[in-house]
Amino acid sequence: MIKACIFDLDGTLADTLESMAVAANDALEAAGYPALPVDNYKYYAGDGAKTLVERALKDAAAACHKDVQMAMTKDFDRIYGMYSDRFREDCTYKVTVYEGILVMLLELRHRGIKTAVLSNKPHERVLDVIGKLFGEGWFDHVLGQQETVPKKPNPAGALITAKALGVSPDECMYFGDTNVDMQTGNAAGMDTVGVLWGFRTRAELEENQAHHIAAHPQDIVALVDMKNNGMCIDTPVRLIVSDVDGTLVKSGHKYLEDGMIDTINALADKGIVFAVASGRQCQSITELFEGVKKPIYMICENGGNICYDGRDLDFHGFSEKQYRQIVRAVKAYCPDAFFAMAAPDYYYTEKNDTDFADTLAKKYFFRVKCVDNIELLQQPVCKIAVYTKTDVWTFARHFRQMWPDSMEIAVSGDRWIDFNPLGVNKGSGVRRLQALLGITASETMVFGDNENDVPMMGCAKFSCAVSNALPAAKRAAHFETGSVLNELKKVLAQSGS
Repeated sequence: MIKACIFDLDGTLADTLESMAVAANDALEAAGYPALPVDNYKYYAGDGAKTLVERALKDAAAACHKDVQMAMTKDFDRIYGMYSDRFREDCTYKVTVYEGILVMLLELRHRGIKTAVLSNKPHERVLDVIGKLFGEGWFDHVLGQQETVPKKPNPAGALITAKALGVSPDECMYFGDTNVDMQTGNAAGMDTVGVLWGFRTRAELEENQAHHIAAHPQDIVALVDMKNNGMCIDTPVRLIVSDVDGTLVKSGHKYLEDGMIDTINALADKGIVFAVASGRQCQSITELFEGVKKPIYMICENGGNICYDGRDLDFHGFSEKQYRQIVRAVKAYCPDAFFAMAAPDYYYTEKNDTDFADTLAKKYFFRVKCVDNIELLQQPVCKIAVYTKTDVWTFARHFRQMWPDSMEIAVSGDRWIDFNPLGVNKGSGVRRLQALLGITASETMVFGDNENDVPMMGCAKFSCAVSNALPAAKRAAHFETGSVLNELKKVLAQSGS
């Protein structure tokens, strides 16, 4: 439940770019340095006034071939003083509130949502700006840079603000336009939203793990409504597809929650197809869903294998050449990585990985066989799953750069990276199933939590990420939920008796 929204100021609530640029450039020119392009200040801003002036002075000194270190020592204090004086004289010089912000704030207030401002701008200047641009009553709390509070991206200010509002961090959404803002919100444990009307790019916001992206202030209201109300099921649903690990089976658990099997059976009685899209193998999914009355469609191995009632409907394997290429490259990059090779009937690991194989069998119900050398496996393989103790995102980025257009590479867990043949993913599996059943995207609902779920989010009108989902899954989904089971019960209620 979202009870409060915390906003960055510069580039989020107010367009201060020209204001900062003019003030800094006037100070630079007065000290004998050239003025800098206004767009430069999009990247100077975000870390406080002193850092902005420091960045501008370094670039200005370099532009006129002056010694940068000497310029910082000799002229920084003077330039920073002139910059600060400008804003003490007129804190809203060339500053405007972004279009749509006031309406958005009013709608949040109407919903009972508390609002606050958190900025790296000096506290007194923040109070001045808010007072002159907005007046009293628009925000429940305002906090700028103070000596006693570390600057963003340290989460201290965000946590202080949440406490002042009387809410917990997980009841807050944090909005900003820079990498610093995304780092701040995430470090504070808040839902973090990047706004596109500010100073930085979508790519920067996504790379810094924005949970959501807002293109217009009105999107903020829609996000809060979605967070607080879950899915609005306004048209009939005929197909429901869900990921398993992290979505239906919570972290640290082995089994479905109570009531899930009964609900799936009730959906089948209504003629609604329930399917699974998972990185798991068919055998594992079959055991997990023991008790389901009717066979379920299984999009296994991230789409590499589609099964129904004991039959393979689709299997997409690597060529022998590409298979060996991946194995050799992974072993060279990460010698202590573990492999799980998805063949039609078994997962194959190496014999020196017996503890790993045992874990696969006990935790995920996988059928596992061990071989001497995984590189020489004489079996068709539709997915190469790699377990690594290194950072999964660094691992995935390395191989995406190596093979940008020749295969699918997705993070599928805290320690898992999956390789699938090009064009084979959960999205392709869902589309194949929709074609087989004659069901459209507007009649489809999907649930997921991880990067490998992203391709199927675009295959359904009702795409939903669970609350613990990774940012990439949340950005791709139309909705979010704290309980898949509750959403399935909504579908049952919507379908009537």
